[in-house]
Amino acid sequence: MIRLFWISFFVLAYIYFLYPLLVWALAALFGRQPQKSPVTPSLSLLIPAYNEETHIEAKLRNSLSLDYPRDRLEIVVANDGSTDRTEALARAFEAQGVRILTMPQNVGKTRMLGKVVPSLKGEIVVFSDTSGELKTDALRLLVRNFADPKVGCVSGLYSTKPGEDLRGKGEGLYWRYETFIKSQESRLHSILGAHGAFYAIRRALFTVLEDASINDDYLIPMHIVRQGFRAVYEPEAEAWELEVASVKGEFARRRRIAAGNCQQIVALRGMLSPVYGWVAFCFFSHKVLRTAAPLLLIALAFSGLFLPRPFIWIAIGCQVALYGGAWVGHQLQKRGRHVKLLSPLLYFCLGNAAMLAGLLTYCFRPASVRWERAR
Repeated sequence: MIRLFWISFFVLAYIYFLYPLLVWALAALFGRQPQKSPVTPSLSLLIPAYNEETHIEAKLRNSLSLDYPRDRLEIVVANDGSTDRTEALARAFEAQGVRILTMPQNVGKTRMLGKVVPSLKGEIVVFSDTSGELKTDALRLLVRNFADPKVGCVSGLYSTKPGEDLRGKGEGLYWRYETFIKSQESRLHSILGAHGAFYAIRRALFTVLEDASINDDYLIPMHIVRQGFRAVYEPEAEAWELEVASVKGEFARRRRIAAGNCQQIVALRGMLSPVYGWVAFCFFSHKVLRTAAPLLLIALAFSGLFLPRPFIWIAIGCQVALYGGAWVGHQLQKRGRHVKLLSPLLYFCLGNAAMLAGLLTYCFRPASVRWERAR
């Protein structure tokens, strides 16, 4: 049991602390930034929508205000069988050049993308969520990376506006941490998946996914990397998340993402081969081991009870502080209060609990392909 404790401890330390430092050092030694130039290829801004009447009008107004040559920009709403007023509200923008493509029924986001993307006109396809507000210059900053012929995918920076919801607080620190890792992976070779709220690909490299695929914003970029191209990060191209997240909604969102993580590890297991070089190293360290983190946390908690004194008290004390702080943070948030120190603890524990739930969902329950955004 003591051996299990130390194995769990050092693997967790590697996942959360040593790997970010290691990938930073490797990127400094062996990495390179993509060649950037102010190019203006033809773009298709694709906005997938399912029951988005709350956001669709603001999203289209934001899209029409973007700083990009209008004759080089196609704005497309892909309505996946919405049952609310999404289509009617979107069609009010047709006179301004917005194109509406409607599925007769809700077929799921992955299947819908497989039908819609090949019919788009742009050389570059930009995916953007309805609840994501793009900064005025976001498209120009994003596509300048495609001046490099080896770049096949570019992810913008997805972040939350400061606010009173969980993501606006806890995710701020988390997202700065993840942004650092993504930036280093991008410099070393490629990021592992994109932010679904805002990323772009060369349309010719698009691969139609299986209908049951969950994390399309991970699988699409990774299939592009598998074809020999880079997927890079452009943190200056920003998209703001406008939707407020509750603990329940955030847990559901991350549980589904976690189930998708398990699915994509199986689907892309061939990319763990050494022939993929730095991509294989990052894939194993960042995705495979991170998916196992909640199991390691459970092993750490259980095996810590078998440590000799005084290590047992140190182990118990640290874990009580972590999980107790997260619980207190949750209780305070339900009462409308916020303690800055506790929100990251809550977000960390929530993320790992959702990861565990997603792992169990993947193993014991078929994944739903219906597109139901957790609100």
